[in-house]
Amino acid sequence: MSAVQDRLLAELERNGYRGKAVSIEHSKDLQKDILELHTAGLLDEEFYNENLTGFQFDYSKELPGAKSIIIAAVPQPIIKLCFIWRGKPCEVVIPPTYLSTEVDRPVLEILQHVLTPENYTLLRAKLPLKLLSVRSGLSMYGRNNISYVQGMGSFNRIIAWVTDMPCEDSWRDVKRMPDCDTCHACLRNCPTKCIDAERFLLHAENCLTHLNEYGGEFPDWVDSTWHNAIVGCMHCQTVCPQNKQYNKTVEIRDVFTEEEVSLLLKGPELSKLPEHTRNTLQRLDLIDYYGDHVLSRNLDVLINK
Repeated sequence: MSAVQDRLLAELERNGYRGKAVSIEHSKDLQKDILELHTAGLLDEEFYNENLTGFQFDYSKELPGAKSIIIAAVPQPIIKLCFIWRGKPCEVVIPPTYLSTEVDRPVLEILQHVLTPENYTLLRAKLPLKLLSVRSGLSMYGRNNISYVQGMGSFNRIIAWVTDMPCEDSWRDVKRMPDCDTCHACLRNCPTKCIDAERFLLHAENCLTHLNEYGGEFPDWVDSTWHNAIVGCMHCQTVCPQNKQYNKTVEIRDVFTEEEVSLLLKGPELSKLPEHTRNTLQRLDLIDYYGDHVLSRNLDVLINK
């Protein structure tokens, strides 16, 4: 391992993060992995078009001297918000991984602190992060296809950058945690039955996380009592034995007044929300879900179920 790479990964570790570096050439392998799944008919076509066609695998124009991809994992707690509705408080969860702005910045600062003096350039990568993390050896898949990092469980956020720093390569076959072979906790607790004991891939098009990240009406077969988070889903993660020691990692955040909740349910143009409410949504990285009434739809289900 080069001295710079060694120092970079050590600095990430010192700050409570974990990291790996792989050759930029493996971006082609990631593209191949996804194309093979699609060609084999293992991916729902609509899900594939919505979620797996927007990656960038070639960075030769933006960074002609690109040599490596740096992957970092950041531990993240469950975030709890309080929405006051009809005079009563309703706690609502934001799962790990969704809070990004305040998490990504300090990691980038570490990378810049180590790499900028060495005249290396950083470019945010737009790659399939779970697959990249597993292929780099940073994490392993669970039966639920979520990425598990040692010392963090699935309560982590994966971030990646492309850089011209040379690296000692780290790459391996896709692996699932050995304990998953004899454990079916997530499969039994998934209300949509998207986790399939007969295949490695889950049926992601039926995953509650996928269904509540996009606008429109929920399918008729989705029971309103299944919803458990303002976006995403925690059903498979909270019952997972690998997360046992992390389930209590909860951070209490903002309280939304009844007036704010009423406005959020109506879903007016963002500019018509009070500045305080807009700033809170921005800080919680929920702004992107305000459009297409995703946030109002999900909130309505949660506080009225």
